[in-house]
Amino acid sequence: VADGIMKVIDTEGDNYLGGKNLDYAIVDELIIPDFKAKFSIQSYIDDEAKYTALREGLKWFAEDAKIQLSFGKSSSLLSNLGDFPEDDEGNEIELDLTITEETLKPVVAPFFQKATDICKELLKRNNLTGKNLGALVLVGGPTYSPILRQMLKDQITEKVDTSIDPMTAVAEG
Repeated sequence: VADGIMKVIDTEGDNYLGGKNLDYAIVDELIIPDFKAKFSIQSYIDDEAKYTALREGLKWFAEDAKIQLSFGKSSSLLSNLGDFPEDDEGNEIELDLTITEETLKPVVAPFFQKATDICKELLKRNNLTGKNLGALVLVGGPTYSPILRQMLKDQITEKVDTSIDPMTAVAEG
């Protein structure tokens, strides 16, 4: 910004990297393994249509956990009876799982690392480092995550600006 005029020096991103990736990773790496440990769900694993339906049904719970963990240290996921069909042995499938920041980190860190690497490459391409930044302004829902914020502080700059709502940052300018 010079004389009140903002000039974009460069831009980079991955249009296919976002919150849905995190949701499905939570489903695939935390919720479904929990189901496998507690219920007989092999028929869901073997049948692509049933597996897809199960994954889609669990995505909402994963998104809820992701949001809760953006503002707290744990998330308790509980389903109501009847939310899911019975398992292969006729038992009612219920979701009763607590996800903590510790259990979430290895699941989401690879996606956050991709985003962090994009930022690092953008800076490198323009002969800049995090020290050259006045602030790193975060944009988008996933940037609420304390895991991502810490990765950005550790790898790019301590000057991660959290004073602007990431969901309205672009609209606010």
